[in-house]
Amino acid sequence: MRKTLGMGWALIAAFLVLSGCGDMVPRGVEVITDPPGAMVKLGKEKIGKSPVLIPWKKIKDHYADTFTVEILKEGYRPHHLVAAQYGGTIRVALQKE
Repeated sequence: MRKTLGMGWALIAAFLVLSGCGDMVPRGVEVITDPPGAMVKLGKEKIGKSPVLIPWKKIKDHYADTFTVEILKEGYRPHHLVAAQYGGTIRVALQKE
């Protein structure tokens, strides 16, 4: 009984420790725009409307040290940027046309 109880606590502790490890590996690059709701594209692929996370896997699939992000919103100038980061946040203030 005591051995089973100890094993249960060990499993709970392992779960709590490992559940926090996901943030140690970059999940991707988050793109936040002001104003929100702009379409974010990686190359020619539409990722979604901001704020949006570009998954690391999609960036990695481009097989390059850098990647190009295009940000489009009606009534605002298109914004292009070349990035080399694989985690974190990119904040973009869009300019009206």
